[in-house]
Amino acid sequence: LEQGALPRSEALDISAQVAAGLESAHDRGIVHRDLKPANVMVTPDGRIKVLDFGLAKVTERQMRPGSMVLTQQGMVFGTPEFMSPEQAHGKTLDARSDIYSLGIILYELLTGKLPFACAGTVINMVARRSGDASP
Repeated sequence: LEQGALPRSEALDISAQVAAGLESAHDRGIVHRDLKPANVMVTPDGRIKVLDFGLAKVTERQMRPGSMVLTQQGMVFGTPEFMSPEQAHGKTLDARSDIYSLGIILYELLTGKLPFACAGTVINMVARRSGDASP
């Protein structure tokens, strides 16, 4: 992406492999919550790896009894440019939020730019929600 948009076939191949990786995580009840190009690696043989599950969350249905919950509704984590609206508003997330982020990645792969200039908007909205008036 540093040189701009990728050829359509390459962008679709990358996106399909990311989708397969997400499907595997989602089938196990894991939501990534920070999917972005920096967390997608292309191996030398062209395989795609989804990285950095540091902000991932196990969905409620997959939690074991007695599991500690470190986040709660209303807390906002992730990279603003790739956040779903639900994530930016601190709502409970599921696999659809990661799919939204994948759509942003696909758009960037195909066009070489992000679809929205939203980072400031999301940051300001989060600051207002937390009571901090500064942007």
